[in-house]
Order: sequence, then structure tokens, then C-alpha cells
Amino acid sequence: MKPANFFNKSKTMCPFRFSLAAPIAMLTLASAHAGTTTAPAAPAEETPLTNWIGFTIGGAFGSGNNAGVMQRTQTNGYAFYGGIESLQFSQKINNSTTMTLDGHALPGLEDYEFNLNLTKADVGYVKAGYKQFRTWYDGSGGYLPGAQYGQLADDELSIDRGELSFEAGLRMENVPEITFAYKHAFRNGQKDSLTWGEGSPAATANSFKLMPALWGIDEQVDTFELNVEHTLGNTDLGIGLIYEHASYSNSRTNTKGNNMAVTSPATTNSSAFRSVTQTDNYTMDLFAGNIHSVTRFSDKLWLTAGFAYNTMDTGNNGGTRSFDYPYSVYRGSRGPDAQYKNMDGGGYVNQLIGNVNLMWVPMPDLTVTPSLRYEHEDQRTWASITSYTVDANKIPSIPTYPAYLADSEMNEITGVLDIRYTGISDMVLYAKGQWGKEDENLTRMNISAADPVIRDWMSVDNQISEQEYTLGANWYPIRGLSFSLQGLYAERDQSLDPTAYNNSAGTTGGQTLRPIMLEHDSQTSDINLRMTWRPLSNLSLVTRYDYTTTEYNNRGVNWTPGTTAGGPPAGNILDQIESGNITSNIVSESVTWSPLSRMYVQGTVSYIWSQTDTPAADTPDWNNNYLTGSLTVGYAIDDKTDITGSFTYYGTHNYVGAANSMAYGYGTQEYGASLTLTRMITPNMVWNLRYGFITSNNNPMPDQTGGYNDFAAQMVSTGLQIRF
Repeated sequence: MKPANFFNKSKTMCPFRFSLAAPIAMLTLASAHAGTTTAPAAPAEETPLTNWIGFTIGGAFGSGNNAGVMQRTQTNGYAFYGGIESLQFSQKINNSTTMTLDGHALPGLEDYEFNLNLTKADVGYVKAGYKQFRTWYDGSGGYLPGAQYGQLADDELSIDRGELSFEAGLRMENVPEITFAYKHAFRNGQKDSLTWGEGSPAATANSFKLMPALWGIDEQVDTFELNVEHTLGNTDLGIGLIYEHASYSNSRTNTKGNNMAVTSPATTNSSAFRSVTQTDNYTMDLFAGNIHSVTRFSDKLWLTAGFAYNTMDTGNNGGTRSFDYPYSVYRGSRGPDAQYKNMDGGGYVNQLIGNVNLMWVPMPDLTVTPSLRYEHEDQRTWASITSYTVDANKIPSIPTYPAYLADSEMNEITGVLDIRYTGISDMVLYAKGQWGKEDENLTRMNISAADPVIRDWMSVDNQISEQEYTLGANWYPIRGLSFSLQGLYAERDQSLDPTAYNNSAGTTGGQTLRPIMLEHDSQTSDINLRMTWRPLSNLSLVTRYDYTTTEYNNRGVNWTPGTTAGGPPAGNILDQIESGNITSNIVSESVTWSPLSRMYVQGTVSYIWSQTDTPAADTPDWNNNYLTGSLTVGYAIDDKTDITGSFTYYGTHNYVGAANSMAYGYGTQEYGASLTLTRMITPNMVWNLRYGFITSNNNPMPDQTGGYNDFAAQMVSTGLQIRF
């Protein structure tokens, strides 16, 4: 039997209470009725303790990269935190009205949440809430052996996400249910990005430069939502309306002058790095409406239907992008800087979706569920840029004003048939088929805003056919033993037919729009088997095996500028090739064992071996193999004390280095261990002490992280929860 878990963040902690009220009442009754034959009254029932508050304080210390600790554990790293870990308070204002408050506040972790709910029976409710939490990122950038690389002076990055919400609901008998909600969400801070492979055409030891970059995030989203639900006879009807407004003001900075120290195996020449800055000012307005219904003709026949219409307008106003090339890029001479200003653009989308589902039980133990979905979408996007370059003397060139337009119209229809049969003793059989067809016409144009003439244009008919089949069975041959077997086959065929295209700049090798891919197909096969076995009353085993293979086939066009302005000759259409094949095998085992009534042991191990094969001579095959495992042991020392320990492991050895080119895979080992002691001090007071250790290291050699993210961290915390 698993020992009691007195400390539980799911708010079910310490359901025990000791009270003197019942013993005192029994003694009083015994004295008053001494010598009589009247039986004593039953003791008064105790009122359960449903409110609590829990406090905690903790921190971490250790060695290695602090930003790596922060990103891996999603904590504030080598620092302290503390506050209210959990709060639950409920109070009846009168016989029909209840107020509840719950939340937590943890400064240091910057994790806060408060929810206030006021409910009046047979009338409705009003609730308001606020939550905010922090996500940590490691801005140390990337690493390649023999390359120059840069590091941020402060690579401890984070983004705060939050939401302020209000909701009111009307819940009266024989009156439609009406719900109104408002949410204001935000996201701001900095996260990591990366520029790979900046370097000189000359193949030198330091020709590739790696440089960290920062994304500055400042985003706001306001959402208004209204929903109405009502039942008419055997039909539930609903209508929903949503309006959403979003505004983003984000920036990307990749510059040697911004919070960065340059290091290199051979040189510390900071001019070897390119500086890039970019800003985006984005707005979005979305309106959506939907109508849905559920009709119960009988217990054996249900019909559900839904219809939705969405429209969205977006815009990007006044964006900029600029970058300069270092002298070393062009074999010792400075290349041109480039500036892009007035990066304006936008678009709109109109979307119509209809969905119909039927649940039918034609005979006992057989359920058939067919469904049909239709989607229509119109989309138009546009963009314009003021572009110019700056020479070595900082003299700008004559600006150009390119503009880009794209229109698309898409129709998609998908059908699904789901069948489930339970008529065989101790067995469940199921099958599912899904078929889809998508047809999209896409037109793209390049225009010069200086003299609005269409330079290049292309119209493409994009057709996608999808089909997916699933067969499965769940079998329960004897008590405590079950098997689940499932097979899946999926196929996706995509053809891109350039019905018309013209490239006026094609004969000179300038900017062109041209077909590149004509077919892109894939086939996926998957089979998985799971066995759940309880050989003993205190021992449970779960074994699972998955095999998945996906094959990709492409057909392209060998475009050669200068052959013709109208497009490539027919002979330049290439044969279809297998561009990739991914095969994955996953074996996992989970064991749960309770050798003693006060003790339990649970372990899980998974090994995944996955390989991607490509036929291209200059593209290496690569693996994604890794091993994960965990072990947890719990023991109840006595009726008031328990202890829990756990151990985790992750290991991968797939790093493949390459001279002066992108490397693939990782070589990392991680170990983690934790120990938690919980003690019930009084029936309404529980104390806990936690210790944890985690280490992450490159193995056996520095990979794309270069060893900069290695760390060994120890974490300690203690908490006290009081029920009242």
C-alpha cells in the first residue's frame, strides 16, 4: 500500500483533524444520566477542515552555468525564493452565497496567482483572477569546435507571462445560460536566439562565426467572449462570439556592441561578427462567431453540428532591419551594410468551418460515429520595404521599393468514420478511417513601388490528399492482465502545379518567383503494443513497444536562370526521389511494487533509437537515440511521518561534429535526485523538508552547447501547511 502523502500540492493535504468536542460531550452526557438506562447520544459529527495556507522557502547553490540551471529547472537558479505556496479559503456569506479565494505567491520564482469567486445558488457567479509566471532562458548561444563564438555578458534571460481575467455567468432555471468573459494577457522580457554560420567564403579555421542574439518581447492581447447555451426539447443549442485584439512590439538584436564579450580559439577580433537589429510592430484584430447543437433522438442516435465564421486583419507598421558585414567576410575588404526601413505589411483571412457528427448504435455493443468537416478560407497578404545599402564610406545607395502580394483560396473537406465493438467477452475492438482533400490556389507577385509594374508572378494549384487508418484491440484475458495492440497507416500526397508563371528578371538571374517543388509525399506506419500485468497483489508491470517509420518523397524542378523568361524547359523536371526516411523504436517499462505495507517502489525506463537516412551525398545520416529512466521510493516511517526519494537519468550520445559546417546532435548526460521528508506536527499542521540535486554535462566531448551550459546544482526548501 502506498503510504499517505501528507504534503500534496494538489490541495488534498492532511484530511485529518483531532477534536476535544466529541470526548467532552460524551463525558457530560455520562454525568447527567448516571444511573439511568438511557443510551448516550451519538457524538457530534466533526466539521471537515476545508481551508488551508501553506508557506515555503527554498533556494539553490552549486557550480556551473547559472543560466543553464534556470532554463533546465525553470527556477531562479542559484538564489532564494519563498512565500505562499498554496492558499484555499471558502466562506458562506449566507445560505445561498459562497465566496472562495485560492492562489499562491512566490517572490523569487515570480510565480503569482489569485482567484476570487462569488457564487449565488440558482442565480449565477462572478469571478476574477490574476496570474503571472516567469519562464527562464539561457542566452549563451551555440558552439562549434574551431569556430569563433560570442557570449553575452549576462546570459540569464527570462520572459514574464500573465493574465488578468473576469467572468460572469447567469445560471437560472428555465433561462438560457449566459457567460461573459474578458481576458488581458501579456508577455514581455527577453529570450535567446542565434545566428549560425556567419563567416568568410575563404575556408579558414575561424571562418564560421557564432553569435548569440536577443529577442525583446512586448506583447498584449485583449479578448472579449460571450456564450449562450439553452435546451429546447431534446436539443442543446449554443452560440458564441469572440473579439480579440493583439499588439506586438518585438525586437531582435544581434550585435557585438550589446552586452556581449567575444572569445575565440584563435582571435578576439570582434569585427569578425555581423551586427543585426530588427524591430516589428504588429497588430491583429480577430472576430469569430459559432453556432453549435446536440440533438438526442434516442439513446442510440445523437447528432451534433457546428458552424463557425472567423475574420482576422493583421498589420505590421514601421518595422526596420539593418545589418553590417565585417571586413573579414569579403576576404579582407568591407562589404556593404544593408538597411531595410518602412517594413510595412499585413493581410486578412476569412474562414468558414462546418462540422457534422453522428453517433449511432445500430445494435448492442456496436457504436458507429461518422463525421464530416468542411473548411473554406480566403487570404490576402502584402508587404513593402524601403531597401538600400551603405558602402565602406557610409554612403547610401539609391533606395528601392519592392512590394510583395499573395492571394490564396482554399477549400478542404475531411471525413472520419469511427467504429467501436464490445460484443466479444473481455475484448474491445475499434477502427478509424480518415480521408481529407485540400485544394488551394496561390498567387504571388513581386512589384516595384517606384513604378508599380508587376515584375514577377506565379500561380500555383496546391492539392493535398490525406488518408489515415487505425486498427486496435484491448484484451483482458485474465484478472490482472491486459493487452493493447494498435496499428496505424497514414499517407499524405501533395502536388504543386505551377499553372502559370512569368519571371521578367529570370533571364538575368535577378529576383524571381519560380516553382521549386512539384511533389511532396509522405507515408507513415506505426505499430504499438502495451501490456499491463499485475502478477502479485503488490506488483504491477507496464511494458510498451512502439515502432514508427516515415518515408518522404519529393519531385523538384532544376531551374537555371537565363534559359527562358517564362520558366524552365519541360526536361528540367526531376524524377521523384526518396528524400528521407525516419525510423524510430521505443521500448519502455514501468514497475510499481509495494514490498511492505508502508513502502512502495516505482520505476520507469525508456530507450528510444531513431535514425534519419537521406540519399543526398553531402547530407549525413544522423541519429536521435537517448535513454531515460526514473526510480521513486516512498516509505511511511510512522503514522505521522513519511519519506520519499527519487532518481532520474537522461543520456544521449548523438553529437556529430563537422569542420566549418553545421554539426548535428547532442552528447549530454543528466542525473537528478531528490529527497522529501514530511511530518504531521499536529492534526492540522504539516511540515516538509526537500533536498534535490541535478547535474548536466556534455559527454564525451563538447557538443553544440560547448560545455557552457554544464552545471551541478543543489536545491533545498522547506514548507509548512496549516488547515483551518
